[in-house]
Amino acid sequence: MSTVVRRKRTSRSELGPYRRHELLTGEIMYPVMGYTGYGDGENTDLTAFISDEMRADWEANRDELLKFWRSGEYTCGETFPDSVPWLFVRGSRGTLPWAAKQFDRKAAA
Repeated sequence: MSTVVRRKRTSRSELGPYRRHELLTGEIMYPVMGYTGYGDGENTDLTAFISDEMRADWEANRDELLKFWRSGEYTCGETFPDSVPWLFVRGSRGTLPWAAKQFDRKAAA
């Protein structure tokens, strides 16, 4: 008899490039194929897709994403091995990523 093992999402590499980009920027970028973000393939308003899953993804990856954002580094293969060139972004020390503004009331204040 086989056993099914389910792992809790704990690393940014499991988050994936689309969800990471969406949590950081609040923008949905639909490619021709292979989209794995929060959207439905049509609507581009990310706030329409705020869910418990999105909140859990932010909570699980918050520290790593904030560290990245504040570093001013670019989303590239050296920073995130699963990066894709059409989701190229970088943060800034004086700003907050989209998800922090949405979910971290203390950080936004």
